[in-house]
Amino acid sequence: MFRRIMVFVLLAAAVISMADLLDEIRSRGVLRVGQDAGYMPLYGSDESGNRIGFEVDLARKMAEILGVKLQFVIVNWDGIIPALISGKFDIIFSGMTITPERALRVDFTDPYLTVGQTVLYNTRRFSSPPSYEDLRNMKGLRVTVQLGTTGDEAAKRLFPNAQILRFDTMDEAAYQVASGKADIMVVDSIYARYMANKYSNLSVTGELLTRENLGIAVRRGNLEFLHWLNTFIRWARTSGLIEELKEKWGVEAE
Repeated sequence: MFRRIMVFVLLAAAVISMADLLDEIRSRGVLRVGQDAGYMPLYGSDESGNRIGFEVDLARKMAEILGVKLQFVIVNWDGIIPALISGKFDIIFSGMTITPERALRVDFTDPYLTVGQTVLYNTRRFSSPPSYEDLRNMKGLRVTVQLGTTGDEAAKRLFPNAQILRFDTMDEAAYQVASGKADIMVVDSIYARYMANKYSNLSVTGELLTRENLGIAVRRGNLEFLHWLNTFIRWARTSGLIEELKEKWGVEAE
């Protein structure tokens, strides 16, 4: 009997805790969103320091529906999951690929975009788009990535003989290619195409090395909040909001 009572108490506590984060956000009046410095056109900062981008606009709509203010908390990418777990913010809405390894530590929503890793290269270094086979067999290949990303993982797996140069931000990694200090960058196709459109000496091979789904991450166990986020994503899709924002920000994704 005592054991049954204890099980009931634990289950009741679990149910209450599920509702805690959604209720806490609305009671607090602020939705705290974790991101790293920038990954345009998904998110970044303008010259005045204001956050801009596809995901920023989606987060604003999310906060509007919740009836709360929006706060962005900026951290380094390699520490973003520990920061979520420790409670520094409520969600990671930061172009994060859904992977089994990450899902051991956080819960993910349904995907809101599908992207893939591709190669960003300097047109002064390569007169025509290099193929994956060409790059894989190239001696002394220098590849830049953002530390701790799926681009980092893909580069290690796909270019085992290359020199992998890791940087805290995507912009730092891309600068090495633009300035000729590295040969290529392995990065999400959205960012690669954005940079290729922005800078005349950068281009994209057009070959997808991987395919990945992006999702919003929350601390494990907040099932009611996770359910609300999934409802928001489905609504954003069916209402046309996601397509509208993709067009606004030039997000090229599947």
